[in-house]
Amino acid sequence: MVRRNDGKIAIIIVIVVLLLVCSIAGVAVLKTKGHAKASKDKVAEGPATMITIGELIVNLADTNEIRYAKTNVVLEVHGKVEPSGGEGGDSAANAPLRDAIITIMSGKRFAELIRPGGKEALKAQIMAACHKRFKDARVTNVYFNEFAMQ
Repeated sequence: MVRRNDGKIAIIIVIVVLLLVCSIAGVAVLKTKGHAKASKDKVAEGPATMITIGELIVNLADTNEIRYAKTNVVLEVHGKVEPSGGEGGDSAANAPLRDAIITIMSGKRFAELIRPGGKEALKAQIMAACHKRFKDARVTNVYFNEFAMQ
């Protein structure tokens, strides 16, 4: 009879230990997710900085005709941005951003950009590419001050 109680006690102890370990792991996971979300929210809470990329003239990827796009791009960024990043379009700090935008635009065809939603898709791709260029900031919007294609 004593052995039956010892076996039940051992099972109860194992169950209690497993519940304790699972509880601690759950709290740790929730705590890290909450901290990561809070840090992302802090980036979005800061004042917006407008970074003027400036005028870009890009040959489009059309092969049957010579086509180009001319645009003036402004990025809305929340978070910590380099001091020279928001000043002018010719700033050396903007070179990686300009390069990313030119690379994306030169891979587009006229038909892709002229269709409904084409410019919105382009904005989304530009935002994704520019996100990679900032450590402590997020690009929240892309504005075309002018956009012409021929």
